[in-house]
Amino acid sequence: MDETNQLPTGTECPQCNTKMRTFMVQSRNPNKDVELDRCHGCGGVWFDAGELELSTGRTVAAGKTPVKDRYCPRCLIPLLEATLTGGIAVENCRHCKGTYLDAKDLAICARAAAAKPPPPDVSFACDSCKQRKPFAGAETTPNGTWCADCLAKKGTTLDAQAKEKTSMFKAFVGWLRGDK
Repeated sequence: MDETNQLPTGTECPQCNTKMRTFMVQSRNPNKDVELDRCHGCGGVWFDAGELELSTGRTVAAGKTPVKDRYCPRCLIPLLEATLTGGIAVENCRHCKGTYLDAKDLAICARAAAAKPPPPDVSFACDSCKQRKPFAGAETTPNGTWCADCLAKKGTTLDAQAKEKTSMFKAFVGWLRGDK
């Protein structure tokens, strides 16, 4: 956050204060989806307590040093430096135990995993038509995560920055699923 920003309220991004939007990913338990919060401004993702382990099988070791200018979107208290399994530096909340991964953290996670599309059973809820669709057809737009059908119907084209975010987001979901 820069000096002109206020504390985040509710589900605003800890990094840029943009309202975060929910998206669903399939957990390691095939009968349960996990709802995560994603910032379409900077690309960060918020995991509420237990969601990181449920969706990835990975855990976070919390630190004690506060992160300057990043606050929990739920508790509105400073986030702490933390370490994700595998040595990736992330932030987490000492009170609600939520974890924030910014776009840089997501890119590191995605690079650590071999690039492979998620299995066909991974799906998401399209922000435009609200239907469950295979994640392979997901595209990140300024209006949320849309399926290829909605993009084609509405004639929306993605600029280079949006295409880069979509590619990184797909790689991140592959990492979530543990694709190798």
